[in-house]
Amino acid sequence: MKGFGSAQFDRRRYPRLDFSLPLAFQISDDPQAPEGVSANISLGGMMAFLPGSVEQGRIIDITMLLPLGNEKHTCKAKAEVVWARQGNFESGWACQVGLRFVEMPEAASTIWKRFLIEWQGEKQ
Repeated sequence: MKGFGSAQFDRRRYPRLDFSLPLAFQISDDPQAPEGVSANISLGGMMAFLPGSVEQGRIIDITMLLPLGNEKHTCKAKAEVVWARQGNFESGWACQVGLRFVEMPEAASTIWKRFLIEWQGEKQ
């Protein structure tokens, strides 16, 4: 459309919340689960930084430790690497990825939703 400048519209399905969350990733058959950190999170996925490279299209296992009230809950999910950028990012991270959850057990989904609601409520 002409005359509307360079406005950009967010095509994401779920709004993103800025939140740094420690993560453990299981990539293929590697017995070592490298640690990473999220940069933003949403109901459907997250952006994260990893210590090593991973290819777009890979399915990875994620373990998150979520603070809820006075307790911490483990939340596990499978996620697809929607995009990946290799480089030398702040704090020494080697890879920045966009992740879309493709599988999350019902109990983990309940914890994840509760965490997002509580965290968003604290920000308002």
